[in-house]
Amino acid sequence: MSSSLPTEVLDYSVDLLKRLIAIPTVAPQGEHYEEVAELLARELGSLGFSVEVIRVPSSYQEQNCKRASKEPRFIVYSWLGDVKTRVHFNGHYDVVPGGPGWETTDPFRPLLANDKLYGRGAIDMKGGIAAVIAAFKKNRKRMDSYPYRVEAAFVPDEEIGGDCGTGYLTRVVLKDNIPDFVLIPEPSGLKNPWHGHKGAVWVRVKVRGKTAHGSTPWLGRNAFLQASLLALELQSVLSSKLAGAKSRHRIIPEEASRPTAMIGGVASVVGGGKTNQVPGEFEFSIDRRLIPEEHASSVYDELSDLVRLVSIKYGIESSVEPELLMDPAINEPGLLYEALKESSRKAGIEIGEPVVCPGGLDMWYYTTRGSKALAYGPSGELAHAPDEHIELGELRALISIYSLMLDTLAAKIGHQ
Repeated sequence: MSSSLPTEVLDYSVDLLKRLIAIPTVAPQGEHYEEVAELLARELGSLGFSVEVIRVPSSYQEQNCKRASKEPRFIVYSWLGDVKTRVHFNGHYDVVPGGPGWETTDPFRPLLANDKLYGRGAIDMKGGIAAVIAAFKKNRKRMDSYPYRVEAAFVPDEEIGGDCGTGYLTRVVLKDNIPDFVLIPEPSGLKNPWHGHKGAVWVRVKVRGKTAHGSTPWLGRNAFLQASLLALELQSVLSSKLAGAKSRHRIIPEEASRPTAMIGGVASVVGGGKTNQVPGEFEFSIDRRLIPEEHASSVYDELSDLVRLVSIKYGIESSVEPELLMDPAINEPGLLYEALKESSRKAGIEIGEPVVCPGGLDMWYYTTRGSKALAYGPSGELAHAPDEHIELGELRALISIYSLMLDTLAAKIGHQ
């Protein structure tokens, strides 16, 4: 079935994806968010969607989006139809930095070669956005007759927690009007959709010592050495504590079925260090990943208590500051999964049972409010990596599956 996709629809999606990649919407900087929001709004408007480009108020951003820059945040919210039941597509247009190691092209200079489209965001997740809009284009003539309202929300800042993206959309814009079904075209791979994801608690641990001249270190108290001692002890305790826990849910890969803690993603002298200066304050990060059975607030409290107890043991002065508290998401999508499975089979792809994503997504903003949600998109092995690309065969398959799913959902909802 995917091979029957009209050439002009695939060409349209490729062209749209090229234009999206060429706009460097890097989080947390957000310097080109308005540009990409206007592009997406124009495309949806050309298909007859009602569209709002919502600027997140600066007061909300300052208070709630601590890891965002001061650049404004924009949400593209669109809809077609006026029916109570709502089928909602969510995609984030922000990306991680281009980074080093690219060999085929520059990260934000899209290149089509050997049936692959290269560029930062090609799979995570501007490729999914382009596939969704192309599916809308393919189905547009019959979408007015669907027994549900079609919605699309394209948001910023998922890569830094989503507080000023899907968080603001669900809490402030939609409020209690949460959609019934949500499809997120994240790079799950075509075989196993995600019906949930692990949670995350990110904290910064600050250790205070005493600054002194490097030639007289006995006059100071080296915050780096104290932080190193604290970090090593924390790693030992956490590794032992978490080894016995395992989720009852299926998570791929198998190693991700346990909670984890990673220390030192960020590690630096506060205020900047100097070779001949005893560091007076040092900070390091802890990235604690939660299985679906855990809760972010409880894990944060446990982590804070552990840092406090180990600090007391070694006479270290420390504090803990939260960066991100994201609850796990888990749901049984029912009708949405049935429609996706049936549509995938028609497109020549057999999908398995839903599994839990080992990372974090914006899904929890919806599932914790009652939406039935799935994430389903291209292969994600090169997400955040050099030479990120999407294969045109996968892009073609996704457009076909999303298109078929829209029709299948219309039949299933209409018979309820």
